[in-house]
Amino acid sequence: MNLYIESIEGGSYLAATGLGASRTLVRDKTSRPKTFHCLNEIKDHFNSEEFEHVWLRQTTPYEEMVGQSQIPDALELEIDWHR
Repeated sequence: MNLYIESIEGGSYLAATGLGASRTLVRDKTSRPKTFHCLNEIKDHFNSEEFEHVWLRQTTPYEEMVGQSQIPDALELEIDWHR
């Protein structure tokens, strides 16, 4: 199983687990997507789980804000997740 972390606007993160396109978004007690304030919060949340790969995806609204019609793909990179 992999962990997928997405950096969203406002300095928050969303997390999902799964393989490839089959991902399950982490949700809070009210079934809303759970937001995290930093990567350490995500590590604490998953402290007892092991992942094969951990991916961090960052998108930026800059191109859209300056009126570029073609928005480049988001930056996605594998990160070291060892404590």
